[in-house]
Amino acid sequence: ITEVDIDNLMRAKAAMYAGYATLLQAVGLSISDLERVVIAGAFGSFVDVERAVTIGLLPDLPRNRFLFVGNGSLLGARLLSYCHEMLDDAGRVSRLMTNVELSENPLFMDNYVAALFLPHTNAGEFPEVSRRLQKRKNPAIPAKSAGGATAAKNI
Repeated sequence: ITEVDIDNLMRAKAAMYAGYATLLQAVGLSISDLERVVIAGAFGSFVDVERAVTIGLLPDLPRNRFLFVGNGSLLGARLLSYCHEMLDDAGRVSRLMTNVELSENPLFMDNYVAALFLPHTNAGEFPEVSRRLQKRKNPAIPAKSAGGATAAKNI
C-alpha cells in the first residue's frame, strides 16, 4: 500500500460520505432517518460494513439496515418482466425523484472536507466508532452488553 493508495481511499470515502450527506440534507432528512441502505453492484460484493463504517465510508447505522442486492439493475429488469404491476410502481417512484446537483451545492464541499479525516471530524455522526476508539484508548471503560446495560469487560 502506497501513500497514493491511501490518498485515493480517503478522497473516495470523503466523496461518498459527502454525496449521501448532501443528498439527505437537500431533502430535509438526516442519516438517522434512513430505514434501509441498499448497496448494489460489485461494490456491495466486497465491502465489509464494519470496516466501511469505521473509516466513514458508510453511515454509522444499525448494521441490519444495510442490504446488499448484487446487480440491482438486472434484478429490477427481471422483476419487471415477470410482474407488470411493478411497472406502475416504478413509474410512481420515478415521479417522486428529484435531481440534486452536487457540484453546485455548497454543502457538498463542506461535507467532503469534513470527511477527509480518520476518524471523521464529526464524531457525533459515528457514535459506535467513537465508543470503540475511546475503549481502545482506555480499556477500563465499560462495554455495552447486548441488552443495552453496561458491563465491565474482563481483561
